[in-house]
Amino acid sequence: MSHHQYPTELHTVCDVVRWAMSEMERFDVSLGHGTADYWEEATFLVLRTLKLPFDRLEAFWNAHLTQDELWEVLKNIESRVHNKVPAPYLVHEAWLTEHPFYVDERVLIPRSYIAELLEEGLEPWVEPANVHTVLDMCTGSGCLAILAQMAFPEAQVTGADISADALEVAKINRTKYGLDDDLELVQTDIFSHLGKRKFDLIISNPPYVTHQAMEELPAEYRHEPALALEAGDDGMDFMRRFMPVLKDHLTENGVAIVEIGDGREAFEAIWPNLPVTWLSTEEEEDMVFAVRAQDLQNL
Repeated sequence: MSHHQYPTELHTVCDVVRWAMSEMERFDVSLGHGTADYWEEATFLVLRTLKLPFDRLEAFWNAHLTQDELWEVLKNIESRVHNKVPAPYLVHEAWLTEHPFYVDERVLIPRSYIAELLEEGLEPWVEPANVHTVLDMCTGSGCLAILAQMAFPEAQVTGADISADALEVAKINRTKYGLDDDLELVQTDIFSHLGKRKFDLIISNPPYVTHQAMEELPAEYRHEPALALEAGDDGMDFMRRFMPVLKDHLTENGVAIVEIGDGREAFEAIWPNLPVTWLSTEEEEDMVFAVRAQDLQNL
């Protein structure tokens, strides 16, 4: 769509949000990156393109856009609707719990049930006073590592990822949250560059999507790095390498909290006798498990 093909009758925030919603409906846009419906998606995309707070919509509802602003908003709506680019990549912002993070196509768009558990301090699994070292394995944009640093401000938190590109994004977020002197970032394939280090708490939201599920994902997800999603025929490729060495990197009373999506059945097929506890969050059950160091000794 060239500049002069855009509708010329759109003037206000209300106009462009309404048009965005209609276009999303018309072209059957898939959601799943932080919004629940086309209303939320359209208001988030339009207001954040305009650098306005999306929770103050009524204040700007009838505000007129300049030509340049209108052009930028309509360009983003076109990318969202026709190229299926997720909105957070277009405005370089994704929210996890109540916190915004910078994102681009070098990282997954943050979405993790562990974030909600961190808000509660991971109780009763973790005694905050006993948490001195935390590792976020597969940190991506750094969002969970940053939330962990907020939950355990006295702890030394390390974010680890195999992707140098992802860690560049994590650095942006580390700076944004004023944690340059606190949060450590390490490029490593699982524990390869972490030596013999041990942690009181390890959290991980690793790749766990099966080959088949990857092929069936909506087009929006194809914009995300496949390395951070795909994990073989049963979604357990990462876990097969991670679980056997996990105990070597937990302190004596250490705990690991790991998210594996709908992989519980595949996980239990590999480790049927491992005493893990499946945790419930507000939205889902059986997506995240907790396991104590002592329960990994016989793995």
